[in-house]
Amino acid sequence: MTKKLSESSLLLTQEELQKHILGMTLFNDLLARAVLEDKEACEHILRILTGIKTLVIKKNKTQYVISKLSSHNIIMDVLAEDANNKLYEIEIQKADGGIAHEKRMLYYASTIINEYFFKGDQTYASVPELHIFYISQTDIWKLGKTCYPILKFLGDTTTPYNDGLHMCYINAEVNDSSDIAQLMQYFSTAAADDFSQGKLSQCINNLKTTKEGLTTMDNFSKQIY
Repeated sequence: MTKKLSESSLLLTQEELQKHILGMTLFNDLLARAVLEDKEACEHILRILTGIKTLVIKKNKTQYVISKLSSHNIIMDVLAEDANNKLYEIEIQKADGGIAHEKRMLYYASTIINEYFFKGDQTYASVPELHIFYISQTDIWKLGKTCYPILKFLGDTTTPYNDGLHMCYINAEVNDSSDIAQLMQYFSTAAADDFSQGKLSQCINNLKTTKEGLTTMDNFSKQIY
């Protein structure tokens, strides 16, 4: 009798876990971390955000911490490097209140660049190119756009100024029917039966519906909490 009760209790726990995970979106820290850990899923997201369909990720790290002894540490949702040694940071923000978003991204950018600037005999030309995508649930700028790329020009001309730092604010509130907007709509649901987002969809379906995926999510949960 004791064994049967124990097995029943364990089965119930697994059912509850799966039900909870099925309802998660990509604005949930746990699911986002598990998905961004998957190189192909992360690559799919970056290909859409950058518009570079041939982009290949060489390495990606989730919840990557850069420690600063004299200032504030940063914890990145994901930091990736492509085959051309360009860096990409994705920050997923659920809440929009009480945060100086632009100052936060400035601090993140300076810290990442400082961490990855090749020391020694290298010149400033070796400062890595960095692309930051700040994804939020709501339109934090309230201007009715899905994407807000930060554009730089020389003086009052239309001549682009390229210092290697690229930032773009993206939200899931405004749907302009672009590829990025469709990706953001998927972020907001992350439905297990929605296969519209290629490798990203496959990854989420696996995490939400298979025994192996539930084990992965459970392990990530233990690491985080």
